[in-house]
Amino acid sequence: MVSGAVSSSASAGAPAWDVIVGDRFIAAVAAPAPQGVLDALSDAASDDRLALEALVGLLPSGRVDPVASFGLVWWAEGATTSVTAVVRGDAVVDLASPGGSRRFDARGIRPWHLADFDDVVALRITDAATPLGREPTAGEPVVPRRASLRASSVEWTAAGRPADVPVPTPWLDADTLLAPRQHEAGLGAPVADTVITPRQAARVSGATASSPTGPGAATEESPSGSPATPADVAGEPAQNGPRFRIGAGQPVTITAPVLIGRKPLPPRIAGSDMQPELLTVESPAAIVSGTHLELRLIGTRLVATDLHSTNGTVLRTMSGTRRLRAGESVVVLPGTRLDLGDDTIIEILLAQGSPGA
Repeated sequence: MVSGAVSSSASAGAPAWDVIVGDRFIAAVAAPAPQGVLDALSDAASDDRLALEALVGLLPSGRVDPVASFGLVWWAEGATTSVTAVVRGDAVVDLASPGGSRRFDARGIRPWHLADFDDVVALRITDAATPLGREPTAGEPVVPRRASLRASSVEWTAAGRPADVPVPTPWLDADTLLAPRQHEAGLGAPVADTVITPRQAARVSGATASSPTGPGAATEESPSGSPATPADVAGEPAQNGPRFRIGAGQPVTITAPVLIGRKPLPPRIAGSDMQPELLTVESPAAIVSGTHLELRLIGTRLVATDLHSTNGTVLRTMSGTRRLRAGESVVVLPGTRLDLGDDTIIEILLAQGSPGA
């Protein structure tokens, strides 16, 4: 387990979770969890090289042993206070940092909701029904480095937490919720009153592009059913990253998040993330939504997110064709085609300089 203290608590009448504590993750699955899922998580607990894709893949959402609700926190190799949280159903992750606290929930997003968080000094996995203002129950320390238990909540506190950064009591104070650090793609509803005015547009292979200030997005699932690898996208843009083109237009290298639509608008809340580009496409029949699709680099992977479009987005890969669910995100590989309607087809290309590019 990454440095820190883990404890659990049980409250009478509260929903129960089957918890697995591993070397680099804590998973809480709605109890009673399928035994096969618990066995797989227990086997993975000692694998300190386990990738997040493989871990989330152990929590099925299909017809065989489906897991309706789970909360998962994962530390990348070498990370201590930077975590990735993944939730589905009624699970929530409460996170505390020097600036305050916030609650991360699924918001109905399927197959799950994922986001990265920095400067985390404490966290709790529990049920969405847990009152925000509830006084914490005295927790029982989880002594083993790897453990399996049943509880109503499980908490982690960073080792060496500064004395002037207390864990909130009550654990989460609704008045101190932080504004989201990243734009959570596909939520639809505005989350701030501030509207960013786009810069002067410039033509890019038949589409208009501008770079307003805006925050980032979360990632979800690949076409094969495995989740994308989350990573900090801050820093200098990669000039040899994945490319795409719209129709017969010129290839465009992705160096920042790209919002594509008939009249794309930037996110309504500013953040510290990389500025997005707006690409306007023609849609005579108004089939393409105003802000229809997002393309974003997450680590080295390209993630496409349907932004709750009206017409939907059709994903075409070598393995078949399917329509994305509203708000769904997928990892898209070279050769993938995204059909937004009205003959607007986005083709994902190899990075410049790659063999076969």
